[in-house]
Amino acid sequence: MDALPLNDGLKIGETTYSRLTVSPLDAGGAIDAAIAGEKVRFGPNGEPVIVTSPTVVSTERLRRQVTRLESKDGQTMQGPISVGDLRRMSERDYRALVGYADQVDSAYLAREGDNTAKREETGAGDNPDGTGA
Repeated sequence: MDALPLNDGLKIGETTYSRLTVSPLDAGGAIDAAIAGEKVRFGPNGEPVIVTSPTVVSTERLRRQVTRLESKDGQTMQGPISVGDLRRMSERDYRALVGYADQVDSAYLAREGDNTAKREETGAGDNPDGTGA
């Protein structure tokens, strides 16, 4: 997919970035985002309990999905970006980023679903080694 143009831009350091490239997460990024959203709290009986914040997990996923930033004058920065960078975005650009990341995820999942269906049609994956032979 194409880079997402930002209406208001995102200033990081001295550079204002006007476009973001967003990619689906790999397993490692998804795991890291899930771990970042967990905190240990103590229940009423003193037992430790892991509590997950859906907001933190979503934010961590989103920041990791930003793989590249571009300025109008051609400067680039590789992602991921920090939560602090996300917090500095305008609400309009943030909402656009969330929507765009959802589109990227949906396209990726649809493509993976098509690939799974094709493998099933050809018999690939029937054996434990995934070869279908």
